[in-house]
Amino acid sequence: MRWLSRPVWGISDVGAGDLLLAGALSVFMLGLIGGWLRAGGGAQGGGVASAAALLMTLPVAVERRLPLPAAAIVAAGTALNELAVGHLIRCGPGLPAVLIIGYFVGTRCAGRQFWMGAALCMSGVVLQALYDPQLGSGFLLAGVPAVIAFCGAGRLARSRSRLAAALRARNAELRDRRDETARLASAAERSRVAGDLDGFLRDRIGQMNATVAAGREVLDSDPIAARQAFADVEKQGRATLAQMREVAGTLTQAAPTEPQPTLAQLASLLERITTADARLHVDGSPRVLPAGLELSGYRIVEQLLAVLGDTPDARIDVRVRFRADALELHVTGPVGAHGDQSRAVAAARERAALHNGTLRFDAGPSGLAALVRLPVPLQA
Repeated sequence: MRWLSRPVWGISDVGAGDLLLAGALSVFMLGLIGGWLRAGGGAQGGGVASAAALLMTLPVAVERRLPLPAAAIVAAGTALNELAVGHLIRCGPGLPAVLIIGYFVGTRCAGRQFWMGAALCMSGVVLQALYDPQLGSGFLLAGVPAVIAFCGAGRLARSRSRLAAALRARNAELRDRRDETARLASAAERSRVAGDLDGFLRDRIGQMNATVAAGREVLDSDPIAARQAFADVEKQGRATLAQMREVAGTLTQAAPTEPQPTLAQLASLLERITTADARLHVDGSPRVLPAGLELSGYRIVEQLLAVLGDTPDARIDVRVRFRADALELHVTGPVGAHGDQSRAVAAARERAALHNGTLRFDAGPSGLAALVRLPVPLQA
């Protein structure tokens, strides 16, 4: 259902698919009321009936942005049509509208709002079953379970989305703890080695002092023994220096790390970091940039993604534009409920400043939009 998420006029959660679906159901409804389409006979209505009937289909356009008001309008419109206008066939487009809105009530509403939305959808189906000439009270045996199923499916999708987001956050926390544990273990090991080195040096220096003292005592009486003692000191000194170099190398050697990420890995980042409909667009002539610039570009996108909406029906666009003198990163999407927005933007701006770059940031009702421009050195 990704086609539903393509925003129209920059309004988040109002997609082209929502408008097309609402339009198709509305045309179907007008065809039934006006007599263009015949579904088992039945009375026809005029302009007033047609206008009133649109209350049962047009709210589908805002099913994702305003699911509870959409359910209320459809329920009220169904009551108006069935009780005030009269018995006309409206179930063809009316029932799908109620069920679709019921699904988004499940995905977008929680607690009391969810139960209110489900009750409104249920009332719409009950009214249609009782008053639509094509249905009858027997349809309640199928209509009521259908409403429950669609609302429950939306609820399940919401729970799975929240669980996936929580699992990703937990995995990130576990990775941080694992890395911190590894760093602490490495620091502890180096501290232990440093302590052992101190004891080793004390012993070796003590041995060399004793050897030198023994050689000095026989320097006049036994020159050969004295020379042998000094040779032993020289050998011990060289062995000590060799072992110190080995230990010092162990202490200063950096722990092995994975290769630093690059812009070529942005696609895998989008797949891994979010469940949203995240899309990567590349403009210009892609080329290899300096390693520091590529790393900063990757990290900036990663930081901005952390504050965007993380739901399957959210739409995120990341555009990478290679210019002759600059790398441009454009990130847009809905603002998420979690994440420190100010901290993420500050971190991204600081990254950009390291390369004399700029970050323009805008957060409004339609979502978040960030444009980053990083100058590219001429030799790149």
